[in-house]
Amino acid sequence: MKKFWAVILNCFLLALPALAWAAGPGEKTADFAAKQVKMEGLNAINYFFAASYNSNKLMFAFIVTVIMGAVGGIIAFVTDIILKIIGMDVSKIEHHE
Repeated sequence: MKKFWAVILNCFLLALPALAWAAGPGEKTADFAAKQVKMEGLNAINYFFAASYNSNKLMFAFIVTVIMGAVGGIIAFVTDIILKIIGMDVSKIEHHE
């Protein structure tokens, strides 16, 4: 019975944000899918990202996701090197059961 109430509570907690964010009838909501970025006065990198955002938002999402993964990998690699330099053991942890 305890698990049943835990499931009910979790379902309620998952539904709570949807109830809080629901727009009432007649409310105007912003249409972010139709938003365009102004491109005048941008340098090369910013122009590339603005043009890809304006032309194809799905491709923009893929590009940004790949770049974020690459930057995260670079940060992890540099951190690993710095920790090795200062003498910390950064090898994989052995798990014994």
